Amino acid sequence: MLSDLERKLLRILYNFSLKQRRMPNNTELVRLTGRSQAEIMKGLRGLVEQSYIFWPDNPDLSTIVILEAWDRDAPLETSKSNGSSYLDYITRY
Repeated sequence: MLSDLERKLLRILYNFSLKQRRMPNNTELVRLTGRSQAEIMKGLRGLVEQSYIFWPDNPDLSTIVILEAWDRDAPLETSKSNGSSYLDYITRY
């Protein structure tokens, strides 16, 4: 299970790479997470250890490859709690 920082970093890396077509640099990660550089590096090492990302050239953030973009242990929400589905919502309203 990912810590809050690791989950936040993973989401930032994934969304940033899709939108900007590159990985964020150190300054951007500090700004987006609100954490110190040391905390960010610790979180990234945790993601590498748990095989969520592959980071061949450790100090260079542009070499990060995302292997899995979502937390493995997070529950999947497929429908609302009252039992109705997205399709029900579309067809009724």
